[in-house]
Order: sequence, then structure tokens, then C-alpha cells
Amino acid sequence: MKRLLTIVAALLFAGTTFGWSVREHATVAQIAERHLTPKAKELVRKYMGGRPMAYYASHADFFRNEMIVDIGFEPEEGSRKVIFPHTFHVDKKFNPYREIVKKGERKPHGNMLYHLERIAKGLAENHATMNDSVRLVHLYLVIHGIGDMHCPMHMRFIGREPSLGTYKVLFGKGNKKRPVSYHGLWDARMISTIHPWSYRDMAELFDIYTEKEIAKFCKGDIYSWGKEVAVASFPLREYKEGDEIDEIAYRRKYQQFGEELLTKAGYRLAKVLNQILK
Repeated sequence: MKRLLTIVAALLFAGTTFGWSVREHATVAQIAERHLTPKAKELVRKYMGGRPMAYYASHADFFRNEMIVDIGFEPEEGSRKVIFPHTFHVDKKFNPYREIVKKGERKPHGNMLYHLERIAKGLAENHATMNDSVRLVHLYLVIHGIGDMHCPMHMRFIGREPSLGTYKVLFGKGNKKRPVSYHGLWDARMISTIHPWSYRDMAELFDIYTEKEIAKFCKGDIYSWGKEVAVASFPLREYKEGDEIDEIAYRRKYQQFGEELLTKAGYRLAKVLNQILK
């Protein structure tokens, strides 16, 4: 089997499309760890040197230039080894692409779900015999990627504009509105920055659903989850460059939506890891 992921250093920076902040990613990981099977929990702790998943939840951001995936073919331009993308593409019907998005369709190679599927498959088939460092980075990317795919600004809508929220809006109240990246608003300002809680507190407070509800959230796979998030997140694009957004009204409208996305990400990450580490 071709190695899906190669660790290298000193690569060129590949963009600033980050996902949830460190506390949100840690919350997703903590919720997931609460729902692992005993065997999966034992193996995760073993493979992570006894540390909780939250410890590594943002490593794919901290060390993104070292998180390299092989796209599997020789492109016309550039290398076949690319930095693991943190976004995915959907078509006009919100269906996630299941392959590499090639040149001419917004951004080549930038399909996180394509790589997540293959990384998870490689882990499921080979985690017991993988090199320790390669296995650990595979786990980084699964943990981080499942979180990022639930961030409302992490899907690219091919054929629809705007695609990503990299533009600035005026966010705040009254004369205290300040220009912020709309993407950055969702990455870091919507949830953890307004709460005094730790990631463990957030996991405890958000993990409130019944087993029946959790099972419903976890039906399907990363592609059906990606479509669900894309459909639910597209209305957020009603805000354009320079729009003024009242902070209190916006939080009242969307904060619970963001918290639910984090919680679903935790449950779904647990499902994926339970399937991998049987």
C-alpha cells in the first residue's frame, strides 16, 4: 500500500485557513473520548503516549507544514505531496466531492474529506503495525479533520459565491464594531471566547444528548455529515464584505448552532475512531 502521509519539514507555508480555535478542537476531542469504546480508548491512550486526545487536537494547525498527504497522481503543476487541506468542496446541490478537486475548479487538491477517508482507511488496516510517528500523525489528522469539517467556514461552494468567509465584516455593537475576518469570527469568536469554561467544562456542558439522539447524529459517513454541515452553514453567507453585524443579535441567532456542531463533531469522531480501532 502506498503511504498516504509523509512527514517532512521546512515546507513552504500553504495558507491561513484555520479551523476552530484550540479550545473548540480540544472540546471536540474530549467529547469524543467520552464516547470511545473501552478498546478504542485504550489504544488511543497507548498510541498517544498516555495523553488525552485533546492534547493533540490542534497539532494539525500548529505543525501544518509537516502534515503532508500524497494526492496519488502527478499533477501538471506542483508536487503530488501537498499540505493536508482543512476545507472540503461541495457542488451546487451541496454534495461533497469524493475525489481530488482538479485545476479549474476553485482550488486543486483542496479536498479534506478525500484525504480523511483514505487516512482513516489506512489507520484501520495498519494501525497495529505502523511506524509510531506516522500512526500518531494519522491520528492527529483524523481528530483535527473531523472537527474542522464541522466548522461553518470550512466548505467551498463550487458554483456559488461567496465560497469561504475570508472577507471582513464589522462585528460588535454600536460604535464599538471592529473589522474581523468572517472566517475568524467562526473559528474563534463565536463560542470559547465568550465562555469562562475550560474545554473539559465545555465538553461536560455540551454532551447532553441521549444515546438515541447520538445514534441519529452518527448515521451515515463523512460525506453525508459534510453535506449536512454545508446545507446548514450556507445561510451564514448572507453576510458580505463590509456588512455590519450586531454581536448580541448574531450570537443569539447562531451560538447554539455552533455549539451543536462542536458536539456532533465529537460524537462523529468517536464513531470513526471506534470503527478504526476495533
